[in-house]
Amino acid sequence: MELITLTDHILATWNRHNEIVLYLLNELPDEGLTAKPHGSRGRDVARQFIHMSRVREGWLHFHQTGERPKLERFHEGPPPKKSFLKKELERTGQGVEKFIRKAIETDMKPRMFGKNIIRWMGYLISHESHHRGQIMLALKQSGLKLTEQVAVQGLWGRWISGQ
Repeated sequence: MELITLTDHILATWNRHNEIVLYLLNELPDEGLTAKPHGSRGRDVARQFIHMSRVREGWLHFHQTGERPKLERFHEGPPPKKSFLKKELERTGQGVEKFIRKAIETDMKPRMFGKNIIRWMGYLISHESHHRGQIMLALKQSGLKLTEQVAVQGLWGRWISGQ
C-alpha cells in the first residue's frame, strides 16, 4: 500500500492549480491572446499569463536571494505566443513545486508570509485565480466565451474530480 504524505497532498494541490492554468491557456483560441476586459487599460490575456509566470519567478528569486529581480515585463510589442507562455508556466510551475518541497523538507523557508510555505502557496493560487477571472472576463466580453465544458468542467471540475 502506498503511503501518501501531507507533502504529497500539498504538492498535488499546487500541481492541480498549475494544470488548470495550463488547461485554460491550451483551450483558449489564439485570437483570445489579445483580448482585454472592456474599458481596461490593463493587460491583454497573453500578458495576464506572462504576469503570473513572472510573479512566480520574482518570488522564487526573492526567497533565494532577498533581492528583487529585474524581469522582462512584456508591456510593449506583440503579445507572447501560446508556446512561449506554456513553456514559461511549466518552468515556473516546476520551480514553485521544487521550492515548496524543499521548504517542507528542510529549514529553508519563504521570506515574508510568516515564513509559512503553505501561506505563500495560497497567495500564489489566489493571485493567479484573480488573473484567471480577468482572462475569462476578457474572453467573454470579446465574444470568445469558452464552452461550458471548458469553463465549468475543465476549470472548476478539475478541482473537484479525483482525476
